[in-house]
Amino acid sequence: MCSLLLFSLAALPITAPNSIDVFYKEMPPSQQTLEMVNTVLTEFADEYEISYHLITDTASSEIIQQYNLPGTHFPFAITVNGKYSATINGETIFFVHFPLFMHGIGRHEGNWSMDHLQQVLADTSLLIDENILPVLDESEETTECPEED
Repeated sequence: MCSLLLFSLAALPITAPNSIDVFYKEMPPSQQTLEMVNTVLTEFADEYEISYHLITDTASSEIIQQYNLPGTHFPFAITVNGKYSATINGETIFFVHFPLFMHGIGRHEGNWSMDHLQQVLADTSLLIDENILPVLDESEETTECPEED
């Protein structure tokens, strides 16, 4: 029974309390998002351990898989204490893909804002225990984001 418990724990992502993982690409839309996110994160730098992961770096693939982030193309994501889904004012928010200020970019439009991020960082009880991936609108004409090939 003890070994079964250890196996189960090993399958879960290991996250430090008060940790933030930021996943980004070296492309202009992701870099613009990263710049805005970093503005918010500086307000919480004393409260959280912040780690950055380049999505296209093979060294990031294991943590991407651990967090159940998309196995295919995604341009940006943030986890707080290992979670990227939250409920804010009755709406499920996903800190995956681009934030609201990037709407019009194409297929990878998310439903989160810098205000949502600030709220979750100030009150982690808004996080949902289960990470839920957003469903992309497949009716968009473009399948990739501009300059995100």
